[in-house]
Amino acid sequence: MLRAEEVERVRELEETYSRTLTPWGKPVNLGAMECLKRRYVLAALTLPDFKWPPGPYALIKVGGTVVGIIDENGLSLNRKAFAGAKGDHELVILPLRLPELEELVDEPVGASPSPPTHRYLAELLGCKNDCGSLLVAFNRVRAQQGHGDRRPGAMLIKSEARGESVSRV
Repeated sequence: MLRAEEVERVRELEETYSRTLTPWGKPVNLGAMECLKRRYVLAALTLPDFKWPPGPYALIKVGGTVVGIIDENGLSLNRKAFAGAKGDHELVILPLRLPELEELVDEPVGASPSPPTHRYLAELLGCKNDCGSLLVAFNRVRAQQGHGDRRPGAMLIKSEARGESVSRV
């Protein structure tokens, strides 16, 4: 679980990155900002075989018009809409739905952090190389009978690809 000063650092990094220009336009990370609104914010490292939840993950907008979608199948670009669109280009990174957590916690949300935030989290969590990062946030752990310890700091993360426990957060 991220401490208050770590959450603030993530916010600063995301806000700074939102003022840069990427090949697809100005990045707007709605997912990360939605995570930062929650009471509990966790950072997790992912392995290359991590299975992301269903998308869409991002929208490519030109002048407010959606001209492309990035999801689990990759990039789908409407070339006709893209060619005819005028205005500012934006890459809108969307919040991730985490259906596996919906029975355990209130208002779960996930996010793919920006590159600067990823580097910060990877260093913070001790990633040497070849890892990704993920923000997971929620407001309250739901009381459940017979499921052991449900404090925010006692959630067990599992690797879906391997079915094994990888860390306790």
